[in-house]
Amino acid sequence: MENPIPPLRVPRNDSGSLAPARLGDWTPTKRVSVVVPAFGGQDKLDLVLASLAAQTYPADLLEAVVVDDGSEPPLRLPEVRPSATRIVPNRPGRWGIAAAVDAGIGAATGEVIVRLDSDVVVDGRHVEAHARWHEAGDYFAVIGKLAFVDIDLATDSLDPGRVRDAVAAGEAAALFADRQVGDEWEVALVKESGGVVEDPVQAFRIANGATISFTRAMYEDCGGTDATMPLGSDTDLGYRMAQRGALFAADAEAAAWHLGLSQLKSRRQDGKRYRRPFAANRIPSLRHLRSEAGRAWEVPYVRVVVDATGSRLEPVRATVNAVLAGTLADIEAVLLGPWASLSEDRVAPLEDPLLDLRLIRETFRGDARVRFMEKAPEAVAPVPFQLTLAPGAVPRRDGLERLVAYADEQRLGRVETAVPSRVGPLRVRLDRTAALARAERLREPGEDLDAVLQAVWGIGRAEPGPWFLSEESKAEAHRRQIAELRAALALLESTAPVRRSLPRRALGRLRRLF
Repeated sequence: MENPIPPLRVPRNDSGSLAPARLGDWTPTKRVSVVVPAFGGQDKLDLVLASLAAQTYPADLLEAVVVDDGSEPPLRLPEVRPSATRIVPNRPGRWGIAAAVDAGIGAATGEVIVRLDSDVVVDGRHVEAHARWHEAGDYFAVIGKLAFVDIDLATDSLDPGRVRDAVAAGEAAALFADRQVGDEWEVALVKESGGVVEDPVQAFRIANGATISFTRAMYEDCGGTDATMPLGSDTDLGYRMAQRGALFAADAEAAAWHLGLSQLKSRRQDGKRYRRPFAANRIPSLRHLRSEAGRAWEVPYVRVVVDATGSRLEPVRATVNAVLAGTLADIEAVLLGPWASLSEDRVAPLEDPLLDLRLIRETFRGDARVRFMEKAPEAVAPVPFQLTLAPGAVPRRDGLERLVAYADEQRLGRVETAVPSRVGPLRVRLDRTAALARAERLREPGEDLDAVLQAVWGIGRAEPGPWFLSEESKAEAHRRQIAELRAALALLESTAPVRRSLPRRALGRLRRLF
């Protein structure tokens, strides 16, 4: 049997265009580690391992790593289990699912990681269904089909031997035939597109810890799970994998059953309340979580890069001021320049050869949203967008927000434009981090990155008018501002108490200004 060669350069997140190998009709080559974080629940863990003992995936390419997250009494290995099964402890001083997952992956030996909860029984083809995607590339994130079963093991007759036999016979679903089963796994993103994941902007939201797989390479590239998140780390991991170019796919043949109701269902509001501040700080693409006006967050939504090298203060100040005053608050500005060359040696202030560079630094050094760097940062992730602006390109107040919205609406990996000016076109480029990362992963040696980016996400070119001020619009804005100030002055002069309280000389100065 030959492994198929699927089209690797899938546009955006069009997982429906992929045809993974048919189950039972391909040859596995990669070692798979099933990582199961657990805290107590020995009875459910026994059933999970029993289902893993009956997988169609080759036993010599499969291992199970159970992470005991401080259970009392400690977890033990049951008799019915995969031959290569180990229990490892969480890292010293760490606790929680996120830390346990990271410890398990650190102890695992597989190229492919299948992450399972310790209360999820899987179909006999579950591991095979996940693994077939990863034979085609190292950038897939695959979500299994999860159902929630209303079950009480204290009164149920399920035992490991029965589970193993049913799974081996392809009759896992029959174990729960007389139970209430829900299909909460099919989140709206999957349902709306007929079982596939197509929305490239929000695809990461389908990531869940109960049944997900990815390559070790992808996991390490994105930085792994955030151990500081007691809840919601699965969505955060999905988001960060997306920023490293992951393509998300939902595989209905990777069937699994959660033994008990979801916490999100039984304590939905409590769970949402707990997760919100953690997710809001880390996942800027969840825009609804950042509804507070003017707030700064741990991970900005857009990084704006302005090269101040050799530039005068005025155009840099105009650009950065407009960015900082815009309707999009969760941004950071990076000013590039030879900042290390600025010294405190004696120099005639107005004859300073680095006068403008010094003035630029002094202008913005007190703003926490502005960073000074010698060169552009090599890694943009986890920031989802990077906007490169020439000094003098001045966004409208809502220009940056509307530009990003345009990139999302058009599903573009890059948007380019140029703002006309007296010194020539001022180049503007908005890059989507996820798109560039995918293009980098798929680029062949010597191949042009922009050509790959065009193929997998698309590059758009547009007129700057909706987003940036032209010379004419700047002048008009100044005229409007002066007219407003004149009107305010007229109102001020018409107020008798003000006329009496203001010196005649001060009123004269105001009239001359406006």
